[in-house]
Amino acid sequence: MNQRNEENDVFKASHMTILISYTFFSAILIGESFLMDWEKWAIILILAGTVLAWIMHIQQRLNEGSRLWLYSVMMMATYFFYGIHLTSTFDIALVMSVVIMIYSMTGVKSLIKLCQATFVITFGYDIIAMVRSGEKFGSLEISRSFMHVAMVILAGIVARTIIDNWSKVLSRSHDEIEELKAATERLDNFLANVSHEIRTPVNAVMGLSAVLEKENLPEAVLSNVNAISGAGHRVSEQIGDILDFTEIDMNKLSVNNETYMINSLINDLLVQLSFTEDYDLDLVIDMEPNIPAEITGDASKIKKILWHLIVNGFKFTKEGGVNVHIYPVKREYGINLVLEVQDTGAGMNEEEVEHAYEKFYQSDSGRTRTAGGLGLGIPIVNGFTKAMNGVLAIESAEGEGTTVRVSIPQTVDNPIPCLSVKGRENCIAAGFLGFMTTGHQSIREYYMRMIAHLSLELGVAFRRVQSREELEKLIATEKITHLFVGTGEYLENRELIDTIARKMNVAVVADRGFTGPVGHGLSLLPKPFYGGQIVSFLNHAFDGVESDKDEKMTTPGLRALVVDDEPMNLLVAKGIFETYGMIVSTASGGREAIGMCAQEDYDIIFMDHMMPEMDGVEAMKRLRFNAARLKKELCIVALTANAISSAKEMFLSEGFDGFIPKPIEITEFERVLKKILPKSAIVYEKVEIKPDIVREGTAPADKESADKADTDNAAIKEQETAAPQNTARDKYDAIRKLGVDVEKGMVYCRGEDDFYKQLLAEYAKNYKQKIDDVAGFYDAANWKDYAIKVHAIKSTSKMIGAMDLSEAARVLEEAAKAGNEDIVREGHAEFIQKYESLLRAISEMLGLVSAESADTGDVLEFTPDAEEEVIEFSPDEEDGVLEFTPEGE
Repeated sequence: MNQRNEENDVFKASHMTILISYTFFSAILIGESFLMDWEKWAIILILAGTVLAWIMHIQQRLNEGSRLWLYSVMMMATYFFYGIHLTSTFDIALVMSVVIMIYSMTGVKSLIKLCQATFVITFGYDIIAMVRSGEKFGSLEISRSFMHVAMVILAGIVARTIIDNWSKVLSRSHDEIEELKAATERLDNFLANVSHEIRTPVNAVMGLSAVLEKENLPEAVLSNVNAISGAGHRVSEQIGDILDFTEIDMNKLSVNNETYMINSLINDLLVQLSFTEDYDLDLVIDMEPNIPAEITGDASKIKKILWHLIVNGFKFTKEGGVNVHIYPVKREYGINLVLEVQDTGAGMNEEEVEHAYEKFYQSDSGRTRTAGGLGLGIPIVNGFTKAMNGVLAIESAEGEGTTVRVSIPQTVDNPIPCLSVKGRENCIAAGFLGFMTTGHQSIREYYMRMIAHLSLELGVAFRRVQSREELEKLIATEKITHLFVGTGEYLENRELIDTIARKMNVAVVADRGFTGPVGHGLSLLPKPFYGGQIVSFLNHAFDGVESDKDEKMTTPGLRALVVDDEPMNLLVAKGIFETYGMIVSTASGGREAIGMCAQEDYDIIFMDHMMPEMDGVEAMKRLRFNAARLKKELCIVALTANAISSAKEMFLSEGFDGFIPKPIEITEFERVLKKILPKSAIVYEKVEIKPDIVREGTAPADKESADKADTDNAAIKEQETAAPQNTARDKYDAIRKLGVDVEKGMVYCRGEDDFYKQLLAEYAKNYKQKIDDVAGFYDAANWKDYAIKVHAIKSTSKMIGAMDLSEAARVLEEAAKAGNEDIVREGHAEFIQKYESLLRAISEMLGLVSAESADTGDVLEFTPDAEEEVIEFSPDEEDGVLEFTPEGE
């Protein structure tokens, strides 16, 4: 039946032909009726029938088949009226033959029979009428009658033959189309299966090369390992592209709408991009602050769209860079989220732009450095965009770069701006940034436009200086609250910037690969320089104390309670807080904390958020309720890994006094303490500061510093060469091979080796039980508790420096929270295998379990889970200082 319907689809155009023929035939009949003085009442019926037919067609009343039969019945009635007049007796055969041939276009044989039956009835009526009127039939009349009947019969045979032949052709075409569809589906399935099979060994290559990169290998060997790692990442990206494309091509793409925050999405995207080649180009992220804080859509696909467009921009750009402008357009249903990606590359001509939407198409015109690829970037972007009911547009011209604009409808959950600065009326920022004076005009304009958007929409004044003299003059004449400094500017003026950092908030915008060292109190903001990190830094209020960098902040005797369900988090927090002189108690959950606070008073409480049974917010509110009845005041700080863009505001609005993201960053930790603790609780102690060791390839502040740094560096290298068996690298070699960044773990332990060992021991303690817990929640599909467990692994792994494992845990946590079981099941086995390998390595290294017992342990099964409008601005240049001042200041 379905095949028959598909065949009839070819004849749909005949419906209009039948209607037009009926109208034309009716018009002729009306004219002839007037000329021949036939019955006038019939003219009214014919005219009414024609009008009714057109009304039904225009309004699409009934289905197409019913309308076709209705048109045909009315046409046959009109034909009968024409034929019953004896003057038309020997004309009706010719007329009906023409009508039958027209009806062959419909592909409906029963309509041919209707036409023949109408002719027989009409012609028979005429013969009877002629006999009754005394008409004599000679041989001529008889032969003519038989010829007319034969003509109509032959016309019917021809019409049915045409319909049969068409049906056969359509049937063969249908079979061939089905075969092609099946072949395409088999090919898509093959590509998907091959991609999945290749992914496993590629992941092994990437993982092993990452381990080798951390080894102390000869430079030539390390270069080869880096090349292998880079190739592995490229193959992994291409596998992902193939899987995405096959979903689009097979119409199996699903859209998962969930509430997300654009700032968090951009953070994740930049982490992803940090593993790709940037070709020494600039990436400018111009995200307008007025985008709603929480919107609903498919965040994963939006992130992939941005990733493809940015990587494409990098591939086909020789110099300059890529600008990403993200902004909202208000609509009744919420907003259109506009993603505009512009590069300074070679551009495309009109023909290339037209072909860009085609799969596997690659344009090499005018490009001397093509980065390869599969030609799936734009087709994937187009497929994702259409799936989300969005629109994709490409604008390009040869030699002028390319602009790709994607507009995707999103609903709004929280309309407040995604970026905002508290106390903006008192905030004046300055930038001593060399990259904003780049020689490439387009990149300079991108940066200036981004700063203009932020300044105007955040209501924060921004000043830019281009030399040390201008900076000193600006600081002397204006009350600057926040200073952004480029990497080169900091290295050339280290002593001056370190001095300024004692009086205001200073951030070094770090070039890729630069990790310091920097002076006390300075923050590092890795490029790309974008709105999220800028606003986060602007929201840091300076403590107002001009402390020397040779003074250590302490809080002697401060009674602190740390609440966390993860023992390792408690160990880390206790170790860090005790170095400040605090008296630290710990609680493993909200209920235990409530009981402890009922028995003892604490000066400050550090509360985790995600905990089983009772989360941190509920525990905090119950503690405050109990304290209010006793007329006590509590100081409670949120200490959590939920460091999303609006997390701080959310926790503060719930009633927390402060917010500290995990892992604990010492500068931010001290800022919060200075803000919420009474000044009498903070004591500064003099400490001896060792000279900075200057990273190779960077310039120290002055010659004396350089000489001293060279001496220190040489001494360190000599020690490493003379006694390698005593270095941390050899002590922790086993876990380094598994991807642990020991140095980062040491930072969290404030450089204390014994504390780090204690941290590792706590991390590996009862590891089989930890794995069993995760597996149990997975098997029971208890995603809520599973997300909590993986959340704990995420934060504790980060504390010991297992960054890759922490990132894998984050992905699973988010998937579990969103109920996305496919992602959880896909990544769980590999995650648990890496987690168990690390736990065993730590246990063996610290002697917590023998290698034999570890190797003969039970085999467990694991499962993972987890929690443009154009803005005009006028730069005023006076004494070299470029100012952006928001309206109203």
